[in-house]
Amino acid sequence: MGETYQLEDLIDRLLLIVTLNSTLVHFLISSQVEGHFDPDRVDSLTQGLIKTRSWMEEATKMEGVPSSTSNIMALIVKRLSQIENLLPRLSEKAKQLEAAETPAQEILSLLDDSSKLAVKMVQEDEDGQQVSLVKSEEEIPPEPYRRVDVEDDEFGLIGQTERLIKQYSKRCHVLLPTFWLEVIRQIHKYRSESPYIGDAIETPSKVIARIVRGLLTEAPGARLLQDLSKQRSQENILNATEMERIERAVARYFHGLEGILSNKEPNVTEKINEAHSALDGFGWGGPELEKRLIKRIHQRCEEALDNAESVTDESRQVVYAEITKMLCKLQHAILAEPRLREILALMKP
Repeated sequence: MGETYQLEDLIDRLLLIVTLNSTLVHFLISSQVEGHFDPDRVDSLTQGLIKTRSWMEEATKMEGVPSSTSNIMALIVKRLSQIENLLPRLSEKAKQLEAAETPAQEILSLLDDSSKLAVKMVQEDEDGQQVSLVKSEEEIPPEPYRRVDVEDDEFGLIGQTERLIKQYSKRCHVLLPTFWLEVIRQIHKYRSESPYIGDAIETPSKVIARIVRGLLTEAPGARLLQDLSKQRSQENILNATEMERIERAVARYFHGLEGILSNKEPNVTEKINEAHSALDGFGWGGPELEKRLIKRIHQRCEEALDNAESVTDESRQVVYAEITKMLCKLQHAILAEPRLREILALMKP
């Protein structure tokens, strides 16, 4: 026997479709305005769409559904399937573009300083004087930042967060805290000669360390993670795609700071507008997910954006705006990853 048709249930499903449609429209318009597609946001939308399509598909099989209603729902399911097939292709293109926009700092950081010496090509002018065709080393502007292989825990935030996770790992499931710890680690792998690099590393790391502490020591996170540890084996190692999403989010964060790290005058208004747009597109996920933990991330995003609008130092305004964008991107990354999304679903009462 299949599930019996209930009008109230059908209304809920149709409202979810309306919400999904408005989310997709906002995504398309905001992406057009920003000039790029966020692959993590695309992937999180894909996961939500798959769940919604499955839910609507179930509704078409309910007993007692009028044939006209069933036909309309079948058309909706078909259209959702078509969008579902397109989004992964969009995600792949977005990942390629995002990688292309980010400077190859990893490669540059591996080069020996001697390899940066400019090779002088010369020719003689009409008077027999040699003329350099290539700028000398002194004229080459320094790179605004670079990524190295080993993090430097100069503020003690990595060690502090690691110890906290280890302390609570005996009674809490720690995959979500470990995800955020890895973000702190990745942030600490960046170097720059800019005087603003300290703020660029310490400020977001403090925000994320607070997220981890909240998950492990405050309600409702602590209880939810304790209950989860009774249902699911402990997991404290991220897989390759989870790591990749973190690395891309952090790379995008520093890419957004390139201006101030190059000592250029920032366009604060534009940065804050971008942060507002990112927060408007925050990933809440579907009704099957535990929203209280997601709400905490949203609160940290709001606080970062408030700071971006209230602090007087322009460089710090840019840092907070980029933190807002990075946290939103990481939330989409969580929703896009099956393991992390499953954890949020298991915690839903």
